Amino acid sequence: MQSTTDTPFAPPRPNSTRKLPGWVDALGTWFLPSDPRAATAEPYLDWLLDTGSLTARLKARSAGNFEVELADQGWISIEDTALRSRFGPVVAEHEFWSRKVALKGAGFDWVFAHTLIPQHALRGELADILSLGTTPLGEWLFAQAALKRSPIELCRIGSNTWGRRSWFYLESKPVLVVEYFLPSLLGDSLSR
Repeated sequence: MQSTTDTPFAPPRPNSTRKLPGWVDALGTWFLPSDPRAATAEPYLDWLLDTGSLTARLKARSAGNFEVELADQGWISIEDTALRSRFGPVVAEHEFWSRKVALKGAGFDWVFAHTLIPQHALRGELADILSLGTTPLGEWLFAQAALKRSPIELCRIGSNTWGRRSWFYLESKPVLVVEYFLPSLLGDSLSR
């Protein structure tokens, strides 16, 4: 994926100098929960397969000490044709809004998240996503009455990090949300 800069309606870049790992770019080997590889996702499976609001669940786990750290947002192109094709028939030059955040509880990174939305989808209600800042995307998405979600896909990163991704649809427009669950989420980080 490559960054671009000359697309209209781009909010300012975040002030954060935070960089997330390269694997947050949503590439990798993805598979359905029915695949035998998913069995090795214990003890993450409860988190990975939950179809409710991750934001609400993280807020509850953090006992109110939850925050979203915006690491990067802006317009990019997607070179990976397989990923790009999942958004429908879009040409290689089509740009996507990319937003990367760290979801933190009790001061610890619990989840890295990456959102991708094709430019043509950012009309109507979805245009609000451009100005979320540190507002959790999940909070906004799950407040939309007509929201639909694709099946969840899983991915393993290294030996102790698991990811999930799914496409959300609002007014038939796609929003890819990729979330990587970090070991600190499962640890006893609230008592440290």
